[in-house]
Amino acid sequence: MKNALHVPLTMEIDMTDAIKLIHNPQNSHAPHLTPTSVIVKAVADALELHPTLNARFINDKIEIPNEINIGVAVAIEGGLVVPVVRNANRKTLSAIGEEITRLAEKARTETLVAAESTGGTFTVSNLGMYGIDFFAPIINPPESAILGVGRIVKKPVVIKDEICPRSMMTLTLVFDHRIMDGAVAARFLQTAKEKLENPTTLQ
Repeated sequence: MKNALHVPLTMEIDMTDAIKLIHNPQNSHAPHLTPTSVIVKAVADALELHPTLNARFINDKIEIPNEINIGVAVAIEGGLVVPVVRNANRKTLSAIGEEITRLAEKARTETLVAAESTGGTFTVSNLGMYGIDFFAPIINPPESAILGVGRIVKKPVVIKDEICPRSMMTLTLVFDHRIMDGAVAARFLQTAKEKLENPTTLQ
C-alpha cells in the first residue's frame, strides 16, 4: 500500500496565556514571537515525547529520524512553499521566532536555498490569518503527520462554573494510519495542547 491513509483529529486549544506572552512588552522574545512560532516550539517539544509522529514512510519501511525538523507552510504568489526549521526541539522560542521570520521572508522573495526547504520531518500549516477556523491539510510525503492551525478567536468558555472570555484556537492533526493508530496521535495532540496552554514551559 503506497498511499498515506489520512486520518484527522481535532482539538480546541486555549491560547489566552500564549497571546499574553506574545504581546508582553517586556518579553525578551519580541519582536519575532508569533502564534506560529509558539506552535512550532510546542510541536517540536511534543515530538520528543511522541517520536512516532516524527516518523517517515520510505520504501515501505517506517523510519524515525534523529532530528526534529519542522516545516512551516508559507503562502506565496502562485503557490506554497515549506521552509524548514531544523532541530527545532533544540532551539529556544526566541530562536525559532527569528528563524521563521527569516525563512518566510526568503520564501516570499524566492531566495530559499534547497537546504532550507528540504529534510522536514513534520509540517505546520497555519491558515488562521485568513479567518479559517478548521481545515485538514494533506500530509507531505514521506512525513507521517501534519498540523492544521485555525484562527484564534475570543469565545465564552466555562471555567470553574463561570463564563470567561478566552482566546481559542482549533488544531487539526492529520496522521498516516499506516504508521500509527488514533491513540498515539491523540496523545501527541494532548501534549501539544498542554504545552500551548502553559507557554512558560516553552522558554
